[in-house]
Amino acid sequence: MTINNPKHSTNNHGFTLIELLTVIAIIGVLASLMLPALARAKDKAKDITCINNLKQFGIALRTFADENEGKLPTAEQLPSAPADPANPLPRISDLLASQLGYNTNAMPQSQTVFRCPKDNTKRFEQNGSSYEWNSTYSGRPVENPRHSTRPVSEAALMYDYENFHLSSSGGIKNVLFGDGHVGKL
Repeated sequence: MTINNPKHSTNNHGFTLIELLTVIAIIGVLASLMLPALARAKDKAKDITCINNLKQFGIALRTFADENEGKLPTAEQLPSAPADPANPLPRISDLLASQLGYNTNAMPQSQTVFRCPKDNTKRFEQNGSSYEWNSTYSGRPVENPRHSTRPVSEAALMYDYENFHLSSSGGIKNVLFGDGHVGKL
């Protein structure tokens, strides 16, 4: 009769240290290859969020005009430095808040259409929005803000305060045009 001694068994089911280190090294190499792609995807998602914010502004501007005799809002271009400090105009964020479903007494401070996710210059904190209102069109008719025969699609109503978005030639701005489309400037 033979007794089976587990200490002297030749049937090992574990991993050797070399095998374990090899697997960890392969995982590390794959992760390092994926990180740049993930960073680009995250950056692209922020660009898309900004474009979506501006499209929502386009709808809000149309709604505002419908409620105000077809006229665009009259707002300060740079609320932190008003054109007439003695008589500053309202901020565009305050004028469009109700059209976007916000209560002006309790405006959100982090996730909001007024904040571009790439606003690293604190424009949102300074002006209530990361997007600049083109005051040239204040109070003008929504259907023809330029008062000309040129198409409304050329009227740049709102855009990023800064060149927040990277491109091959440097930074660019996303722009909301009078016909509601968003493009790059």
